Amino acid sequence: MLTDVAAVVSSIAVVVGLCWALHGWFTLSINRFNSVAAKEVLAAWDANLATQSADDRERLRAQPPVAVLEALVALRPSGHGDFR
Repeated sequence: MLTDVAAVVSSIAVVVGLCWALHGWFTLSINRFNSVAAKEVLAAWDANLATQSADDRERLRAQPPVAVLEALVALRPSGHGDFR
């Protein structure tokens, strides 16, 4: 009886450990994907600014699109204020 309980508890512990490891791996993968996507958005934004006149460039820098702002937030160092 005691060995059956120990076997069930250890099986549950293994399943929880695997779930925790998968969650960590998916979180890391998603964070890396978001970082790459944010860098691409900012590179496209920078290329767009380079083609604009000086006045248009200043106006666009003062009010960037939402996608650019989201990319800047996505690139912030983790652990420095979560805005959710």
